[in-house]
Amino acid sequence: MLKVSGIKWVLDGTPLERGASLREPYRDRKNWSVRLNFPQEEIVSMVRESLKWDDQLLVHCVGDGAVEAVFNAMEGISGVDWTKKRVRIEHGDGLVADLIPRARRLGVVVVQNPLHLNFADILKERFGSDTPISLYRSLLDAGIPLAFGSDAPMNPYRDIMLAVMHPINPSEALTREQAVEAYTRVSAFAEFEEQEKGTITTGKLADIAVLSQDIFTAPPKTLPETRSILTIVGGQVVHDAEKLE
Repeated sequence: MLKVSGIKWVLDGTPLERGASLREPYRDRKNWSVRLNFPQEEIVSMVRESLKWDDQLLVHCVGDGAVEAVFNAMEGISGVDWTKKRVRIEHGDGLVADLIPRARRLGVVVVQNPLHLNFADILKERFGSDTPISLYRSLLDAGIPLAFGSDAPMNPYRDIMLAVMHPINPSEALTREQAVEAYTRVSAFAEFEEQEKGTITTGKLADIAVLSQDIFTAPPKTLPETRSILTIVGGQVVHDAEKLE
């Protein structure tokens, strides 16, 4: 039931403590942009190490400075088809518009956490209300795989609510179907498991949840109240609220 894979490096912190590495100073703190946790040459070594061990590379990158450092390292190594490596940008709130073409070309997967949208006011103060961050729709429109994870208290239905409202920038909001796909099909792709799970398909693991309400039609603000009344994992019932007749 537990699988651990990949090599993960934490390159920066979060905007909450002004620890995300930005290319420009924080809007609410002059001359403060934060350096990376590692110098560029070490980031290059991390990327090379992932190639040497043929293991998926996961990089904690919240700020645009961290994202750019990874892209620079990847682009500096010739002869690699990065699209097959599925390098994962974990969080990626700072993967802003000018970095999107590079992300598409390098075939990265962005694993976002809609919970971060709960901090809309703080993030607007840190980045500036005129800076589009936590891009969702723009990534999908560019053909970049967008997966979702919890990153905190696990309530995917709350996160789906946030993704379809996107309080930081409503134009980046997803449809409910897109948000569910980010949690399921694309998350399986993000860990090279798309042949085993992620969709209800013949031959794949039977991972199914019967929910207390229809999350595609319920009022958005009621989504966090959703509960599973029957959960099947790999074809085995692991939770039964005994509410089905």
